[in-house]
Amino acid sequence: MIKLEPCSPLDPPQEPGAAYSCISAWSGLCREIYHYELRYFLIRRDSSAIGGFCCAVVRSALFGTRLISMPFSDEAGLWLSPGTALRPEEPAALRDSLVSCLDSLAAETGADYAELRGADALFPEGPPDGRFLAKAPYLRLVLDTALPYETLRGKFHINLIKNLRKADKFVTVRETREPAEFTPVYNIYLQQMRSFGSPPLPAEHFRHLMRAGLGRLFIASVDGKPAALLFALEFDGTFFADVNAGLPEFETFFPKIKLFDETIRLACREGLRRYDFMRTRPGSGVYEHKKKWAGKEIPIRYYFRVYKEGKDPGLDPAQGRFALPSLLLRFAPLSLLKAAGPLLRRHAGK
Repeated sequence: MIKLEPCSPLDPPQEPGAAYSCISAWSGLCREIYHYELRYFLIRRDSSAIGGFCCAVVRSALFGTRLISMPFSDEAGLWLSPGTALRPEEPAALRDSLVSCLDSLAAETGADYAELRGADALFPEGPPDGRFLAKAPYLRLVLDTALPYETLRGKFHINLIKNLRKADKFVTVRETREPAEFTPVYNIYLQQMRSFGSPPLPAEHFRHLMRAGLGRLFIASVDGKPAALLFALEFDGTFFADVNAGLPEFETFFPKIKLFDETIRLACREGLRRYDFMRTRPGSGVYEHKKKWAGKEIPIRYYFRVYKEGKDPGLDPAQGRFALPSLLLRFAPLSLLKAAGPLLRRHAGK
C-alpha cells in the first residue's frame, strides 16, 4: 500500500530524488524571503519511506489563498527516492492519498485551490480524472548537452550563427559565484522586467540562491561595461537558464545571445546532461527566439484542484487580466519597481 503521510517541518522528508524546488536551498528561499508556510509529506510504501511531497501555503489579499508546489518553479513538488519506480497500480493510490491530504490542508487554510506543477508521475495513463483540472500553457526547450557542442551548434538557426560572429568580436563573458556581484547588475534585470511590464523578483532572491550554491551568475560586457546577465541554476546534471536580461543600448552586439552560447559550451564542457531554457509561452517573442537554439520542446503541465466554486485558477499565460498593472509597471521609475515589484511577485507566488 502506498500513501502520503504529513510530517513536521522540523523533520522534512529526505531530499534525494527531489527537484531543486524541494531541496533545503529552495525551501529556505520560500520561508526566509517570501515568508511562505511550507507543508511536508512522506510517501510511504507499507512501512518504508520512498519519497516526499512539499507545497507552500501562499496567502494573499490580492490573489487569495493557494496551495502551490513549489512557488517560482515549474519543477515537480513530488519526488521518489533514486531507484524507486511506481508499480502499475500505485499512481492511482497515490493520487487518492494526495487528494485526501490536499483536501485536509485546504479545509485548514481556506485555500481556493491547489496547484501542482510538473506532477506527471501521478498521471502516467494520460489526462487526470475529474478531481483535477489540467492545463499545459507553457513549454520548455531542452538541449542534450551530453552531445558535443559542435553537434549542437550545427543545429542552431543561421541567424544565431551570424549574430554570434559579431558578438564574438565585441562581447566578453565572465562567471561569478560571489552573491554581492549580483547587486551592481540588478538594474539590468529591473529594466528588462519594466520593458515587459512584469513585477521583478527581489535581488535577495538571486543572492540567496548563490549563497546556497544553487545559483550561477554570468555577466556579458561590451567595452568593459556590463551589458547583459544570465542567472542560472545548476542541479542534478541540468543547467537551468533561469533569467536572461540585457540593456537595449547594447542589443546590436548581441550580448544575451553570447551568454546562451557560452553557457551551452560550458554545460557540454562540464559534462552536464541537459541545458534547459526554462518556461516559455508558445507563440511569444521569447519562444520564437529560444526555439532557434533547436532544443526539444517539452510541455509543462499544471494540475489544479479547485475548492471554492467560481474560483478560477487564473493561469493566464498572456496575462490579459494584468493589462493595466502591466502598463503602469512599464512606466514606473526603477526605484518604485524595485520596491513594489517584489511585493507583487510574493503575492502571485509565480
